[in-house]
Amino acid sequence: MPKSIYGKRSTTSEPHPLPDNRSRLDTASGPPLTWGGFVALLLVITGGAVVLIALLVAYGARASFRAPRERPLTPLLATTGALVLTGAGIAALGLRLH
Repeated sequence: MPKSIYGKRSTTSEPHPLPDNRSRLDTASGPPLTWGGFVALLLVITGGAVVLIALLVAYGARASFRAPRERPLTPLLATTGALVLTGAGIAALGLRLH
């Protein structure tokens, strides 16, 4: 005999319904999505994409150099750092708005 969620033994084989007569699909927590939340989520995704793209481009450019002393890496590192900081700032603004 299955136990109910209240600790007593149930007399039926069906599971006990959820409290407050909510359906199983209606268990999401948090406030509903608004336009402000949508914009904040969009900013977080955009900022993360900028950071990821900047790191991938820098890695690809660094790997394409034949010898490390032929061309200095300072412009590449400065550009990558600026793009990573910009992307992180965009994502932080999105988190702050949320």
